[in-house]
Amino acid sequence: MKLGVFNHGWWDRACEATSQAVTVLPIAHHPENSYAADLVARIANGTALLDQLANTDVDFLLDNGGTGLGFIRNPPGSSNVDLLHEAVGKPLVSHFIDPIGSALQGLEWGLAFQCLLNSQWAKAVWDRAHATELARFGIGNVIHLPMAAPNRRYDTNPLDPDQCDGLVSFVGAQNTKYFYPNHPVQGNNLTVGTIAQAVQCDAPGLSFFDIFHDVYQLGERVNESDTPKSAGEKSLAYFGAKLFFHAQLCMRNRDRFAIFLKQKLREKFRLIGPRWDEAYGLPCEPAIESTDDYFSHFRTTAINLNLVNGNAETGLNMRHFEITAAGGFMLCYKQPELAECFEIGKECVVFENEQDLLEKIDYYLQHPDERVAIAQAGQHRTLSEHLYSHRLMTLIEKMQQQPAAPVTFSKNEWTEDLKQLVPSPNVVLDCGANKGQTAGTFRRMYPTSTIFSFEPVRGIYDELVEQAKALDTHAVPLAVGDHDGKATINLTAGPEANSLLDFEPGNPCAQWTRVVGTEEIDVCTLDKWCEGSDIDPCNIDVIKMDLQGGELAALHGAKKLLKTAKAVFMEVSFVKLYKDCPLFDEIDAFMIGCGYGRVGLYPSDQPHNWGDALYIKKS
Repeated sequence: MKLGVFNHGWWDRACEATSQAVTVLPIAHHPENSYAADLVARIANGTALLDQLANTDVDFLLDNGGTGLGFIRNPPGSSNVDLLHEAVGKPLVSHFIDPIGSALQGLEWGLAFQCLLNSQWAKAVWDRAHATELARFGIGNVIHLPMAAPNRRYDTNPLDPDQCDGLVSFVGAQNTKYFYPNHPVQGNNLTVGTIAQAVQCDAPGLSFFDIFHDVYQLGERVNESDTPKSAGEKSLAYFGAKLFFHAQLCMRNRDRFAIFLKQKLREKFRLIGPRWDEAYGLPCEPAIESTDDYFSHFRTTAINLNLVNGNAETGLNMRHFEITAAGGFMLCYKQPELAECFEIGKECVVFENEQDLLEKIDYYLQHPDERVAIAQAGQHRTLSEHLYSHRLMTLIEKMQQQPAAPVTFSKNEWTEDLKQLVPSPNVVLDCGANKGQTAGTFRRMYPTSTIFSFEPVRGIYDELVEQAKALDTHAVPLAVGDHDGKATINLTAGPEANSLLDFEPGNPCAQWTRVVGTEEIDVCTLDKWCEGSDIDPCNIDVIKMDLQGGELAALHGAKKLLKTAKAVFMEVSFVKLYKDCPLFDEIDAFMIGCGYGRVGLYPSDQPHNWGDALYIKKS
């Protein structure tokens, strides 16, 4: 591949490591912050690059944080502007390591939002919750792409505990002024952020988007009738309300532990980075200046504490990958996407609260051999899977596929459409329930309905049982399919990706679908289950299926139910995520043949790979 790279160090090295031909391109100038480049600066840069790019043979353009987004005046001298990458016919790929609103802060949001709707601009974001909310605002071509470690020469020798200083350290700045002494705070943003944090204490699986739109209905959703301008205004109000939530995330995930450890460990805890003294009066050290010293620090510190900033709801920061790439021992606060990238307990260690943090620190300071083994395993994982060269190859594969969005997604929530069409179902079947995440959604939608949740994997089923008690639903320890009996399910790196289908090498979600084990389970057809459970099929109004490629088989096992069920809501794949996985067109044709009409398709955080479909029985 030939890439046009807007100058940023880690992509240059990633291209070199993967032998990609590179044309280095300048970004729009701003004296202090490249994210703050305004329209004038981006027009100047775009105009300067127009002829060069028009005559340069590159397959796509790549930048960090949208710094490659440029404009040209068309015609020259007019007030009309076009996007540079469209004018030269080159797709643009931007990898965001900050929220998109922060990265595009130099542009008026209405203009930025219009640009984000451009189908030739791929937006790769590190935080799955952020990817999902962007898709919900109608922004297409969003890719979930975790951060990584830079390509460089790393020391891969096992750690020598005798060379470690026996201390705990955290490297990172204090990044929010909300909690500074005597700092004024806008009250209109405090309520929303505080409510969201409070709700997440009881329901940690809910995102800010879920709470804002579904639970509390604090703002208007983007819908099919919205113009780009009105959709932009709604998204601006949403992200504005989210600001204090981000600040509170910073306190919940990071600042509280820095304050706590300084009080408990004092000089045995090194706090390296600026502004901690200004914010909380905590003694801190200057930032590490040299890159070599930075990575060396992780190898000479007994316990490297990693705390995610407030800009991520679910994703990991770069420090997760830098500490492990260097071969350091990492102790980090739990983050939802951590288990997708590392095996917790073997490649890194997680703590959940202040007491757990102190106990883990004490334990691992006294067990250096375990620290060494965990650090070495973590380094092997990162160097084999989590360098920026690996992320680059993921992007290249996606751009080579050049997938156009296979469908038109609804801008409504599926919950909104289903509730309107089936306002009060008698029985809901939640097939592929996992830990009961969707069961919780159904219970909020339908307080009086009977809900059965099917989950075959023993460890996950045990958690589902506890959730079912809290929700007043029924847990069923079965998989659903096209036969009754036993089967072997593949246990995958991402537990929500467990599947009866085999692994498809090279699939775009291999990071989560790779097989890590198997388990024998019980399988039933829904028709047979109804007979054995003395459930009248006519009372089953809603069937939900999230079966990781097994949906069509389960539909074949539910032909009696499909004669009377009012709605079917299921996951559909647009590419082969598993071996012999049926794709959306096949499932769509089957449902139409069973007398259903498709109401809508709803985007996932990887809308080119999979989504959800809602079907309603025709009268």
